[in-house]
Amino acid sequence: MNLGMLPWRISKMQSEKAKPPSYLNYRRLLVIILLSFLLSLICSTKDPFKLSEYQYGDIARKNIKSPADIYLPDKDITMKKGEIIVREGDRITDEHLQKLSRVEVRESAAAFSVKNLILIFLLLFFSLALIYEYADKNIKKFTLAEKDLNFAAIFTLFMALLVKAATLIFEHFAPSSAPYLLYIIPIFCYGIILRIVLFSEAAIIFSILFSIVMGFLFDNSLSIFLYTLLGNILASYYSGKCENRNTVLKAGLYTSSIISLIVILFDTLQGNSLSNIPLKVAFIIFNGVGSSFIALGLLPVIEHVFNYTTDIKLLELANLEHPLLEEMMVNAPGTHHHSIVIGNLAKAAAESIGAHPLLARVSAYYHDIGKLKMPHYFIENRTGNDDAHKGLTPNMSALIILSHVKEGIEMARQYRLGKKITDIIGQHHGTSLVAYFYNRAKELEDPKLHVIEEKDFRYSGPKPQTKEAGIIMLADSVEASSRILDDPTPKRIETHVQEVIEKIFLDGQLDECELTLKDLHAIQKSFIAILIGIFHHRIEYPERTLHDGTDKGITEISGNGQKNGQKDHRKFTNIFKATG
Repeated sequence: MNLGMLPWRISKMQSEKAKPPSYLNYRRLLVIILLSFLLSLICSTKDPFKLSEYQYGDIARKNIKSPADIYLPDKDITMKKGEIIVREGDRITDEHLQKLSRVEVRESAAAFSVKNLILIFLLLFFSLALIYEYADKNIKKFTLAEKDLNFAAIFTLFMALLVKAATLIFEHFAPSSAPYLLYIIPIFCYGIILRIVLFSEAAIIFSILFSIVMGFLFDNSLSIFLYTLLGNILASYYSGKCENRNTVLKAGLYTSSIISLIVILFDTLQGNSLSNIPLKVAFIIFNGVGSSFIALGLLPVIEHVFNYTTDIKLLELANLEHPLLEEMMVNAPGTHHHSIVIGNLAKAAAESIGAHPLLARVSAYYHDIGKLKMPHYFIENRTGNDDAHKGLTPNMSALIILSHVKEGIEMARQYRLGKKITDIIGQHHGTSLVAYFYNRAKELEDPKLHVIEEKDFRYSGPKPQTKEAGIIMLADSVEASSRILDDPTPKRIETHVQEVIEKIFLDGQLDECELTLKDLHAIQKSFIAILIGIFHHRIEYPERTLHDGTDKGITEISGNGQKNGQKDHRKFTNIFKATG
C-alpha cells in the first residue's frame, strides 16, 4: 500500500492516540476508599470463639510467644511481650495450657481492634491508590471504566470474604490442620475471572492488591503473599484468549502444578518438614481444578449482572443457530452470507496483527443485524429486478441505509450481545459517506430550493475505536466492493483491496483506532489471500458426448432407424427445469 506521501496523516494519528494524563476522580477515589475500608474490616476481624489449638500432650509445631504483657494471677507473675511460652518441638503440659488459655482470653476480648483496623486501612488505601494511579498513567492498555472498577472491587471483596470464612471454619473445627487446609481455598479463580472478564493488566494489578490482603489475613505471611500473587498471575496467563472451556480447565491445572513446585521450593528454603508436602500438593491441585469449575460457574452470572462480553459468551454467540442469525438467514440471506464471509476475513486479519480473532469473527456475524428491520432495501437481499428505492428521493434512501446502524445497536441491546459487539456495530461504518445516494442527490440538486450537504449522507459514527472495529470496517468495504469485480484475477484483487484500504485511510476513518501502517499491510495481505480463494478459477468441464466420449448411456440411432445399445434417457433432460 503506497502511503509514503502521507506524513500529515501519520502524525495526526500518533498525536490523537497519545494517552492523556490520568487522575483519580472523586468517584474512583470513593470506590478505592470504600474498598480499602471493607477489606481492612475483614482482615481485622478475628474469631472470638476460637478453640484451643493444642491439647495436653501435643507437640508444639512452632514457637508460641506472648502477644503482650499478660498477668497470671495464679502464679502472681507477668509474661512479657515476646516471651516464648512454648518452644517448637516441646510437649504441651498443664502449665503451658494455663498460659495459653490466658493468651486466648486476651485475644478473645480483643477480637476486633480499632487500632489494627486503622493501620490496615491506611496501608491498603495507599497501596491500592499508588498502584492504580501508576498503572493508569504508565500502562497504556490499563483503561478501566467505572463499571470495570466497580466489578473488580466487588469481586475482590467477595474473594476476601470467601477466604476469611473458610479460614475461620478451618481454625474452629480443624485447628491442627488449618495451616494445610488453606491451600484448598480456590483463590486461583480470582486471576482466571479477572483475565477473562477484563484484561491481563487489570488482572495483575488487582492480583497484587488481593495478595496484600491475603498476607494480612494470615499474620503478614510472606509465603502466602507470594503463593497468592504468583498463583493468580499464572492463572491469568493461562486464561488468555479463552476460545473454549477447556482453556479454563487447563489454566487451573497448569497453575496448580507450577505452584506446587514453588511451594516445595519455599518450604525447603525455610527448612520446613517435607513430610506434609504430599498433602499440600494434593490440596493445591484440588484448588486449581476447583478454581476452574468455580470460574466457569460464576462467569455466566457476571456476564448477566454486569453485562460483560467474555470469550465464553462469544463462543455461544458464534453459534449460527442464534435467533438473530437464524432470522437473518431466512429474511436477509444476502446479508447473512455477506456477514459470514466478513467473519472469515476479520478472523484472518485479527490473527495476522495479534488482535482478538474470536471477537472480530463474532462481531462480523452481527454487525449488520440492523438490516433485518428493512432487508429488501439493501441490494444483497434484492430478488429479481425490483428496486425498493424506486420512487424514493436520494435523501430518503440514504436515511434508510444510515438507519441500519442505529437499529443494529438497539437490537444488540435487546438481545444482550454485550458492549464490545454493540460498540463495533455502531462504529463499523464510522463517519463514512453513502456515496451512491449522495451523488444522485447532487445530480438532482436545485441550489435555489435546497442545498445538498455532505454531512446528511454520512454515518453518525463514532469512528472505530479498537483494532477489531477497524478490521470490521475494512472487511465490510472490501467484501462488498469485491463483488463487482470483472474477471477477479489475483492481480486485480490485490489492486482492488489496496485501493479500498487507502480510500478508508485517507478519509480519516482509522484515526481513532490503534491500527498502524504495519497492521494495515498485514490486513491487506490476509484479505487478498482469502479473496483469491473465494474467487478462484475452476476448470471448464467438457460437454457430454456420445459413444466416443464419456456418455455411454445415450442410445445411438443407426442409419436404418433401429435403436442400438442402451435405453434412451433423453426424455428426462428437462425434468428439473424451473417452471414459471
